[in-house]
Amino acid sequence: MTAQDQRYLIAGCGYVGSELAQVLAQANAGVVYALRRSAVAPAANARISWLVGDLVHEGGAELPRDLDVVFYTAAPDGSTIEAYDAVYQRGLSRILNHLERTGRPGARLVLTSSTSVYGQSAGEWVDEDAVTAPTLASSKLILAGEALLRPQDIAVRLAGIYGPGRTSLIEGVRHGTMTFNPQISAYTNRIHQADAARILAHVAALAAPAPIYNGVDSVSATRFEVGTWLAEQLGTKLHLTTGAEASSTLRGHKRCSNQRLVASGYLFLYPSYRDGYSALMRGRE
Repeated sequence: MTAQDQRYLIAGCGYVGSELAQVLAQANAGVVYALRRSAVAPAANARISWLVGDLVHEGGAELPRDLDVVFYTAAPDGSTIEAYDAVYQRGLSRILNHLERTGRPGARLVLTSSTSVYGQSAGEWVDEDAVTAPTLASSKLILAGEALLRPQDIAVRLAGIYGPGRTSLIEGVRHGTMTFNPQISAYTNRIHQADAARILAHVAALAAPAPIYNGVDSVSATRFEVGTWLAEQLGTKLHLTTGAEASSTLRGHKRCSNQRLVASGYLFLYPSYRDGYSALMRGRE
């Protein structure tokens, strides 16, 4: 069966899911259903059938049948344990049950997980075989969601996602509202929205995928390194501190490897933060 013959469902069309819908449509994929909670009209595309429904509540979504691939890109609607449990347990269980009952033979689910499931925090390199021992309750629930997956399913552990509309680091450096410690600065990992969506489409199309991929770009750098580079590009002065770095986006001090993804044949649009942030600052996106 070719990609043009397949039936796709994107369950949870938020920041990454909406981009994925456009990626599949532009690639002339088969039938693309895109499910979101709200009826806000997204970008029009005749190849995408937009659905409205809530996966986490029983009977809250009317789902198509005979699916070949489901991308589960739903995100919690808050930071509470209840919100994470609703998405990574109730909602995910319902979509897997639906796929088992009504999907085509061998139907596959691709889950957007998170690199926060790695508990390492001493600057270590981690790959998909590294021990997962998250300390945050939310990350434990994401990992529990991975445990629900079947042998043919795939988890993509995405790093911090940035892109159009998510430029807080650029603005923090520009306006001096973020602090950076040149002596003790945490390693960070990130992925551009466009690459995150394309990675999902890429692994779903692999004939014999691995069960887990790290969805991160090719350069893991400290916040200070990234901030210094951004300040140079913006022509501003970096706001330094001798204490803890002020950031709402720190997700542990570790370096995530993308070698498994690269070995699978994926080619990045934005291989590093320099490429992605340069495009954003030039206003290309």
